[in-house]
This record gives sequence, C-alpha cells and structure tokens, in this order.
Amino acid sequence: MKPHASSTPAIPFNVRRPAALIFLHWATLILIALVVGIVFVREGFEEKAVRTALINVHRSLGLAVALLAVLRIGVRLAKHPLPDSAPMPAMARLAAGTAHFGLYALLFALPLIGWALTSAHGRQVNFFGLVTLPPLVGADEDLADDLGDYHAAAAWLLLALIGIHAAAALFHHVVKRDDVLNAMLPARLDRRR
Repeated sequence: MKPHASSTPAIPFNVRRPAALIFLHWATLILIALVVGIVFVREGFEEKAVRTALINVHRSLGLAVALLAVLRIGVRLAKHPLPDSAPMPAMARLAAGTAHFGLYALLFALPLIGWALTSAHGRQVNFFGLVTLPPLVGADEDLADDLGDYHAAAAWLLLALIGIHAAAALFHHVVKRDDVLNAMLPARLDRRR
C-alpha cells in the first residue's frame, strides 16, 4: 500500500520570498491598519488633547510606513531578480508589476504628502518624539486644503490597491491553487513546509 500523498505539490525552495521582505510586507500592513484605524478612531473624540495625540501618532506611523517602503525597495534590489512565485501569462505579470509599483509609490508618497500637509498648516512633524522634522513647505492654508484633498485621495487609492492586491493573492490561492500567497506568508503559516 502506497503512503498517502499530500494534496499540495512539492515546492521549489526559491519560490519563497526572502524572510526580510516577508517581515517588512506584514509589518507594513500592520502599520497601515493602525494609521487608518487611528484616523477613524480620532473622529470619535472631541477633546483637543486626545485628537492631537492621535494625529501625532498617525503622522509618526505614516512616516514609519515610508521608511519600511524604502527598506523594502532596498531588499528587493539586493535580491533582484526575485523568482516568479508561480507561472503567469505576460499580461498578468505586467498587471502585478504595475500594481506593485503603484503600492510602493503610494507607500512612500502618501506620508510625504501628509508631512507637507502638516507643514502647510504651520505645524511641526515630530517622529515618535525622537526627531522634529523640518517643514517641507511654508505655512499656507490654501495649500493645506489642496494637500488635504490629495492626501485623502491618495489614501483611498492606496486602500483600493491593497484590496486589489489581497484579492489577487486570494484568487491565486483559492482558484489557481498556486504559490503566490504562500511565497509571502511567514514560514510558520506556510502549509507547504
């Protein structure tokens, strides 16, 4: 009698993403969830001190997202080229690459827009109480209004791209049953091992 074969195929070792990239990916997601959550929680408070504390944490976490984006780009460049997680048609690979580029661009640009927005309001950006950052622009309420609109639009675009990214990963996992999602899971959650 043959031993029962696993329903998951054998996985080539090089399919997994580098551990540093996996860590930075999930750390970025957690920080984004906190950044977004703080904005919504803040709306429930009327006390100025609480609102100020929450927006300062929002700003610091947003800047931390930008720093993680820079680190992620560094890891990707150091490990370039990353092998494909699964075979894909050229158009699917192009779409994935375009979505990834958009995500990285927004992960970096959105905190910078927020920093400029804070500067345009004539306020300082203090990174977790450790460093006070210089203003990116001079105080200008009209510019602040425009930057506020850009910041909100970019935030919604980032959330939409994250949703598309997650939906694509789930599509690969559930429908195509390939290794795209597994390649980015932390090792202890990867059922292929």
